[in-house]
Amino acid sequence: MALKDIIGEYAFVAKVDVSDIDKSAAWYGGKLGLVHDPRFDTPTWRQYNVPGLARAAIGLNLNPGGVGSGGAVSTFVVANIQLARKGLIEHGVEVGPVMDVGHGVLLAFFKDPDGNSLGLRQNSAQHPAVAEVGKA
Repeated sequence: MALKDIIGEYAFVAKVDVSDIDKSAAWYGGKLGLVHDPRFDTPTWRQYNVPGLARAAIGLNLNPGGVGSGGAVSTFVVANIQLARKGLIEHGVEVGPVMDVGHGVLLAFFKDPDGNSLGLRQNSAQHPAVAEVGKA
């Protein structure tokens, strides 16, 4: 069974906590050559596409308290977080509750056997659809 059969259509975003969103945005774009996708901008979030890798991005999350603490979370962006969460639970994965984190974005988190955090994210209606993640 493929992941798409479990959680539906998805894209992949790795969240990285940063202390200065503008400084980090300049670094990820200028030093790594990642491509800023302003369609996802909020006061606390910038998203950068990984060139050559469809539906993959890195999200910079303004959270000074999480910097360097292992706060990076690999996230599957889904069209329907409730259905994706249900699919994971049906496959024996313990998934936390769906949280509204503002700007219409919904998140839910789960862990692998080693305790590494993974997440599900449903974008707001104002953000691009799943198939548009990683495109600029």
